[in-house]
Amino acid sequence: MAVPVLIEGVRVRLRQARPADAATLFALVDDADVMRHMDWPRARSVDETRAHLEGALQRWDAGTEHQYMILQKPGATQDERAVGSIAFRPHGFHVDFGYFLGRAHWGQGLATEAARLLVQHLQRQPGVVRVWATCDADNSASAAVLKKAGLQFEGRLRRAHVRPNFEPQRGAGPRDTLMHAWVREEEGTA
Repeated sequence: MAVPVLIEGVRVRLRQARPADAATLFALVDDADVMRHMDWPRARSVDETRAHLEGALQRWDAGTEHQYMILQKPGATQDERAVGSIAFRPHGFHVDFGYFLGRAHWGQGLATEAARLLVQHLQRQPGVVRVWATCDADNSASAAVLKKAGLQFEGRLRRAHVRPNFEPQRGAGPRDTLMHAWVREEEGTA
């Protein structure tokens, strides 16, 4: 599978995440609302985020996970800036991915463009038959991003994931998850 360190879009670019991004990434994830629907615990420090990114480089080299920073391209009134992160994990013929965006960047179409860029890249890989992602059943914004990125809703997985950043009163146990996927049709089928 081809794994570029940079994927260019119209308004965003995806660049391989690196340990030097730790402070920027921590600033984005140090927000309870951003982390609420994530599958992993909220980072507690820049050092913890740097350790994660050092591990991300090892996983990149091993081919088990490829994490990118989502960068908003410079415009007339701004410099290039990191707005989130997106990563994919190949598992033979299928690939799963996940993403997040800093709260200040929600509702601008940046997550949709980043997800679409990644999905389109993966669709061009001949060995990839299935690209999938999940989101919390209450995260309608993320479900909309996945649909706009070209994935179809496949179903609701009841009590399938623990979201460790939910407050206990809001349901810290296993929560319902929505499954979305793109599947390459078999050649010769309609």
